[in-house]
Amino acid sequence: MMNIPSVTKYGGVPSLIDHLRRFLQTPPAHLDDACLGGDLPSGCLFRGIQLYQRAILLVDPGSRDRIQRFYRRDDACRTLISRILPRMLLRQRGVPAQAISFASTQAGKPYITTPGIEPIGFNVSHDNALIAMAFAPGRHGPPPFNIGIDVMKVQRPANESFISFVSVLRSQLTNMEFRLLVTSPPDQGLELFFWMWTLKEAYTKALGLGLGFDFARIEYNIHEDVVLVDGKVPKGWHFTKFELSDGDDRYQGVAAEFFGGDRTEIVMAEPNWLVQYSAQYFVQAAIHELV
Repeated sequence: MMNIPSVTKYGGVPSLIDHLRRFLQTPPAHLDDACLGGDLPSGCLFRGIQLYQRAILLVDPGSRDRIQRFYRRDDACRTLISRILPRMLLRQRGVPAQAISFASTQAGKPYITTPGIEPIGFNVSHDNALIAMAFAPGRHGPPPFNIGIDVMKVQRPANESFISFVSVLRSQLTNMEFRLLVTSPPDQGLELFFWMWTLKEAYTKALGLGLGFDFARIEYNIHEDVVLVDGKVPKGWHFTKFELSDGDDRYQGVAAEFFGGDRTEIVMAEPNWLVQYSAQYFVQAAIHELV
């Protein structure tokens, strides 16, 4: 199975792909905001314990301790790559590995504390076989800045009907959303649900809010492409929807960023918006760059 790290494009600064292509032999691209991730084969993307042991030395002791406490290796691998991604972002911008530093807000959102660099925000999401990181210049909401991303595999629990699946989450949906879902054919409804859910997640992550935010306060009318929060359009937001495939598995995701101003946009990602990497090669590149 191939691994799928991804990079989101807004264009302008030297790209991580440019930075790593001598190692990965990947064609160049010109990226600004980016998301990177990895597709995890069954059992973990690391095909050898030696690679895992070398990679875990790239992160700080606190992250290392947390990763090593995971019982399941795939959980450890996902978390490890999530920690490596922003480090590679900073190396791409010329920051020495030993100068890279992070902190977290009280709600638990990490942010960059490396001195002497242009402000930048990032956010990481993972589900099943995919890990993704979105980043953008720091514009609003320092120190973590208002950027968020969420990605999910399009599936419902085995042996559970679509109606039953949606009904369990009824309290986190508005009346309009629930009505739209239960009156749609199950396959279409499942796709609609994950657009709704990943948008809600990305928006709240961009705000830097912890768990407990009432998702029913957010309404996404997919047919009209309108987002409401507490009954009003949230001004100044840009939402980018994207899709990824890994064999027969499909993933949907949304990246959310607050730009400011009065305009709010919801767009579907263009074909070249995402660039995909093998997580195995990405980790090898990280060892090469960060050691």
